Amino acid sequence: MTDALELLAVGDLILDEPAPIEPYFADTLSVLQNADVLAGHVETPHTDRSLPSCVDIQAPPSKPEHLRALLGPGFDVCSVAGNHLYDCGPYGVIDTVNGLKALGIECAGGGADIDEAKAPAVFERGGVKIGFLSYNATGPKLGWATSQKPGCNYVDVATYYHQKMDMPGSPPRIHTFVWEDSLEQMQQEVEALSRQVDLTVVAFHKGNGGITAALDTYERPLCFAAIDAGADVILGHHHHLLKGIEVYHGKPIFHGLGNFVTVTYAMTAGYNDTPEMIRYLKQRAAEGRGDGHYPTPYYPWAPVSRNTVIAKVLFRKDGLVDYGFIPCLIDETGVPRLKDRENGGQEVLDFVVKQTEGARLNTRFSWSEDGSWVRFQG
Repeated sequence: MTDALELLAVGDLILDEPAPIEPYFADTLSVLQNADVLAGHVETPHTDRSLPSCVDIQAPPSKPEHLRALLGPGFDVCSVAGNHLYDCGPYGVIDTVNGLKALGIECAGGGADIDEAKAPAVFERGGVKIGFLSYNATGPKLGWATSQKPGCNYVDVATYYHQKMDMPGSPPRIHTFVWEDSLEQMQQEVEALSRQVDLTVVAFHKGNGGITAALDTYERPLCFAAIDAGADVILGHHHHLLKGIEVYHGKPIFHGLGNFVTVTYAMTAGYNDTPEMIRYLKQRAAEGRGDGHYPTPYYPWAPVSRNTVIAKVLFRKDGLVDYGFIPCLIDETGVPRLKDRENGGQEVLDFVVKQTEGARLNTRFSWSEDGSWVRFQG
């Protein structure tokens, strides 16, 4: 296994404030810097030319220079297709994508038009050709790229509400699915990429918020379809919470990698008092996700979201060798801290097991021989 290459991946990156951002990576640098390939998801637009364009929950612009914090850990590729990429308008999309590329970081999922947004990141490490695709599977449609508009790559997800009881006002059963033509297009793109590269990685910004283990009904079929088309690794994010992990046809699916470095005052009472944000904070409070007042003002997520992981995939030119994750815990200052079997890692693993079982996924976990990471199998 010594000749295998190592892909590491983290979930959401919100490099907003307080600055500087570099110290938030300090405890994980020793691991991240040694990866042959390091991937993450840049959640917010980085621009000085904000043109607020959101119809949902507005993410304020992050400073373009904060992207430089990704150089220390050595990020090779970042996905950007997500629900916030277009929040600052077309300039936010273009400045974020160009900002990453100017730093030598490959970028997938966004661009000045749909062709650029759909273009995979393709690069080589150790004689192995790697391809990376990124899709927004959450909306809003306003953020989708077109032939004449900047935005993100996407799959088109629909929501259907079915009345369970034949009584007015009764709670519905909620079903979500990807429209067939959109699913087929995604599969064609994955298949085309897989024919050109040795390792195909697909990132989906998918699902919804909340603190439950459940997955939306479209999440697993979407991931399965990508693997059926040729994907080797699926990286999920958007939930701001670790979700379950499973294996499909020998390929790992990380349904939700959760937060990693996610520092912002955007959802803190007193910092963003627009009518839209006040209304949203009331909604979050009703869902048990906080009301704008947090123990750490710039970490506006539920305490359970501090459980996080670094996805770990070992691969060669001829395929996957092994996979698992490195447990981490985000401390009270917003810094992800490495954990192992003897130092808090079992608590993180227990949470992953809880989320996996809560989503009714049949996955078995075991510690590596040295106790530094966790393997899993279906």
